[in-house]
Amino acid sequence: MSPDWTKPRGTYRVGKISIWITAAIVILVSGYILLGRSALLDVEELEVHGLHQLTLEQVDGRLGFRVGDPLLSLDLGESQRKLEGLPWVKSVNVDRSWSGTITIDVTEHKAVALALTEPERWALIAEDGTVLSNGLMAPPELPRLTGVHAAGSPGTYLASDSSALLSLLTAMPTNLVARFFSLRRDAEGEIRGTLQNTQEVIFGDDKRLAAKIIALSALLDHLENEERMDRHIDISVPEKAVVRSE
Repeated sequence: MSPDWTKPRGTYRVGKISIWITAAIVILVSGYILLGRSALLDVEELEVHGLHQLTLEQVDGRLGFRVGDPLLSLDLGESQRKLEGLPWVKSVNVDRSWSGTITIDVTEHKAVALALTEPERWALIAEDGTVLSNGLMAPPELPRLTGVHAAGSPGTYLASDSSALLSLLTAMPTNLVARFFSLRRDAEGEIRGTLQNTQEVIFGDDKRLAAKIIALSALLDHLENEERMDRHIDISVPEKAVVRSE
């Protein structure tokens, strides 16, 4: 019997393979749908770490999901972006495990200064210039930034004329920052500070700030050892610091 050359070879084999592939796809899609609807892959628990100023309610309001929602439907990237929009959030990471736990690790800003928002109201300011709060009538004891543009609403940034003042504060050791009542730009644009004991510090321009901080620390230690309370401390030229009583 001669072969039938009109019939393509391998037709039956290709047909069987196509059926198996189609069946496998159907099974996978069905399994995905079933798992997505299964309570086994729901959000079972939220773990939030690193909160000091923020509340759980504030975090929960930005997540976009709740306990009991399907894990497979979560857009964690979007949740993370929404959390990063909170003024106090410096950085955040949102992760999930297939056990149903969502872990949220928050790093908050640290308030390093105060800036006026309106007369007699002071907003908390982060090290990078982020405005952290509305104006407070009874703010905590932090250095006050004056002679610069007023602070805006929480989540905005101070104007660039505050950058050198913030650079000074973030470069200073904590014990030196605590001695300052205020830092300001004077009418000539030079930096000055007032200590808690009312001594005036003249930094001059915004160059060589690290050297000026070192000179100030050493000079304050010397004056304390000598039991002196000179009114003005001029470190605008750090190698030639000058103190005077008037």
